[in-house]
Amino acid sequence: MLTRRSLLACGAAGAAALALGRPGLSRPVEGLEILGAPNASTIVLVRLLESGGLAAAAPGASFRLWRDADELRAGLVSGRSRLITTPTHVPANLANRGLPMRLLCVLSMGHLSIVTAEEGIGALADLRGRPVVGFFRNDMPDLVFRTLVRRDGLDPDRDMTLTYAQTAMEAAQMLAAGRAATAILSEPSATAAIAMAQQQGRTLRRAVSLQAEWGRHFGRPRIPMAGVALHQSLIDEAPALVAALRAGLVPAKDWVLANRGEAAALAERTMATKAPLFERSLAHFNVDTVSARTLKDELETFYGAILALSPEALGGRLPDDAFYLDL
Repeated sequence: MLTRRSLLACGAAGAAALALGRPGLSRPVEGLEILGAPNASTIVLVRLLESGGLAAAAPGASFRLWRDADELRAGLVSGRSRLITTPTHVPANLANRGLPMRLLCVLSMGHLSIVTAEEGIGALADLRGRPVVGFFRNDMPDLVFRTLVRRDGLDPDRDMTLTYAQTAMEAAQMLAAGRAATAILSEPSATAAIAMAQQQGRTLRRAVSLQAEWGRHFGRPRIPMAGVALHQSLIDEAPALVAALRAGLVPAKDWVLANRGEAAALAERTMATKAPLFERSLAHFNVDTVSARTLKDELETFYGAILALSPEALGGRLPDDAFYLDL
C-alpha cells in the first residue's frame, strides 16, 4: 500500500514528468513496464500479458511486482510504468493530486477477513473487549475495518485493544505461532495463517468476512479494492493497447478461474508466491473484472467511507467523472 506521505510527494512531480501524451497518435508502445500489486488479482493482467494478448500493441512489455510506495512512485514518475494494478484508492489519490491516472476496471471485490483462534467470535460485535491485530495502520484495510466496526456501534480505539503489525503476513505469523488470537487479514495471508497454524497443531478459522459486513451496511457484499489503472498519456498514445486490455481482461479472468492450478503455477513463476498457497487463497479473493464506469456508484461509496475517516488518503475529495473508464 502507498502511504499517505508518499502519495503527497508523488503528485506534483509526477504530473510534470508524465505530461507527454499525444492525442490521436496510435503506435505500438515499446519498452512498457507493467507494475503489479502483490496480490492474487494481479494474475489476471499477468495472464493477459503471458498469453500474448498485448504483444501487438506493446511488443516486449515486461511485468514486475511493486513492493512499496517508492517502487510504484519511481515507475510512474519516470514514465516507464503507465499501466499498473493497484488498490483502487491509489489512482484516485494520484488523480486528485494532479497525476492524470484513470481506473479501467476492478479486479478484486474484496479479500479481508477476521481470522481467529477463539470460538466466541462470529461477528464484529464479538470483538468488544478483545485484543485484535491489524496491519497497514490508517491505510485501506484499517480504514475498512474501522468503518465497519463504527457502523456496528463500536469504537475501535476504546472497545477493543487494537494493535498493529507491519504487514498482513507478519500478523499471520503471529496468529500461527500463538502470539495473537485474532487478526484482520487479507489474502493470501489469511490462507497462510490457517495453513501454518495447522502444521503446528493449532486451529484458526475465518470468523467474519468484511465483504459480507460491507454488504450488510452498504448494500452489496463486496468491496471494490483492487484494479487496473492507466496514465492518460498511455490512453492518448496507444488506443490499440487500451483496446487490447478491453478485449482481453475478461477472458484472462475467466481462464484464471477455470484453470486455478495453471494460474497458481504462473503466479509462482511471475509473482513470487508459492503455487499451493496461491491456489488455495484464490477461492477467497473474489477475483472479477468489472468496468470502473459500471462500478462508479460502488467506488464512490467506498471512497466516501475512506474520506470520512482519512480525507488525505483520497486527496480530500472524490475523483472527477473522467477518472472512471469503460472496459
